[in-house]
Amino acid sequence: MAAAAAAGSSRRGPMDDDKLSFETSAGVEVVGSFDAMGIREDLLRGIYGYGFEKPSAIQQRAVVPIIAGRDVIAQAQSGTGKTSMVSLSVCQLVDTNIHEELKGG
Repeated sequence: MAAAAAAGSSRRGPMDDDKLSFETSAGVEVVGSFDAMGIREDLLRGIYGYGFEKPSAIQQRAVVPIIAGRDVIAQAQSGTGKTSMVSLSVCQLVDTNIHEELKGG
């Protein structure tokens, strides 16, 4: 199995390391409040309405890059807000005007 994998990778040829580009978490901005994330007003009302007061550590680091269209890999322990981080980001990105346009309004 390992031989097949090695053989498969050799067919692609050597990778040109000069063309690879990686960005790390160095320089990730920590945004300490939901208000400072640039989230739509209707979403902010929902967030505060559900009792959220301050974003968790993972939310402080990942929501803004996701909204900005960056590829994000976020890792944290259970119960730290990863699911709500993704949900909030997706809700921010959804164009709610499309539905209105389809209805003709």
